[in-house]
Amino acid sequence: MGIPLIRTADHASAERRALQRRARRGELTVVRPGVFVEQHDVEDLWPEMRHLLLLRATASSVRRPRAISHASAAAVHGLPFVTPPPQKVQVIDPRRTHAETTSLLQVHVAPPGSSRPRRFADTPPTTPVDFCGAAVTSLVQTLVDVAAVACAVASIPMLDAALSERRVFAEMLVDEAEASPRRAPARVQAAIAMASSLSGSPAESIARVRFRQLGAPDPVQQHEFVRPGDRRAVVDFWFPGQGVVVEVDGRAKYRDPAMLAGASSAEALWQEKRREDFIRSFPEVRLVIRLSWQDLMDPEVIRVALIRAGVPLR
Repeated sequence: MGIPLIRTADHASAERRALQRRARRGELTVVRPGVFVEQHDVEDLWPEMRHLLLLRATASSVRRPRAISHASAAAVHGLPFVTPPPQKVQVIDPRRTHAETTSLLQVHVAPPGSSRPRRFADTPPTTPVDFCGAAVTSLVQTLVDVAAVACAVASIPMLDAALSERRVFAEMLVDEAEASPRRAPARVQAAIAMASSLSGSPAESIARVRFRQLGAPDPVQQHEFVRPGDRRAVVDFWFPGQGVVVEVDGRAKYRDPAMLAGASSAEALWQEKRREDFIRSFPEVRLVIRLSWQDLMDPEVIRVALIRAGVPLR
């Protein structure tokens, strides 16, 4: 991220006062006390990118043996955020026996060490990294740490993304969890067991979490409908026992130039209609449900849609 940080400590008193006046006028945004950025540089930033700015501004205060961890480390590793990132920088400290919150940091107790051999020791996913001079927990430890403290809606998209991009393997996560027992081992084990390399997006990950929360049967992911000599279509979720297809949509599908691949929004909508008609032409398909990002944020909307479709729930 190339956004310049403006630190008041680097300026004389008169210049500091001028920076404060610019901040009051809304020309500068406060990253943390004493650190600003130009407002126009952050207007369109995703929340996790704003959190990276906070990490850059704070990294010099995170001295070893402390390390950036949990959701803050997830931002460094480029994992997807569905819930907002923390307001403070999250770190672990092996010297502490109790968690602590300061004006800048949320300090976690480091997990207990283990003397047993690690199967994947010294591989890139299990090796800590550096961010602006501060240590950052490894990708594997970060994923397990997040799974230990965050809800499934936050942790499963991160786990799924790491698995689908082949940045980690499930065995690495299991090894990390078993080597360093956490305060919530059942939560970690459940998250690892649920994680899937077949999820194509955070939205699909959230949908899987909602299905599990509502007690629906586990659907088939990325099921392919195909006829010899005909086109084929891969759907997000397939409930074969009920003949129900569930597709997860987002506005970006019809607006993001990268996803449109040169097609207009109207062309994309027409192609999607043809694709859905093809899926509906299979006799085993009784119904196609489409869920938006907004739907995924309200489990009751999904509950009603599944009940109407005849999908059994708990």
